[in-house]
Amino acid sequence: MGPVQVSYGGQLYTIVGRDIEDVESEVLGILASGQPGWLEAVDGDPRAPHRLLITPGVPLTLAALPTG
Repeated sequence: MGPVQVSYGGQLYTIVGRDIEDVESEVLGILASGQPGWLEAVDGDPRAPHRLLITPGVPLTLAALPTG
């Protein structure tokens, strides 16, 4: 289980402790609900997480980063 990189609004974020399939499933679940939802990620300082608003039409990419 390596970190997942998220590109959102032209900014790069990281999610640790989860695999890409888990994050993808969460994003798809939010979109399927028809309601906006939040995805928590960090941009360097793990003590200051960001909440990314997930809604239809907002560009978002996920990438599994290598571990090690």
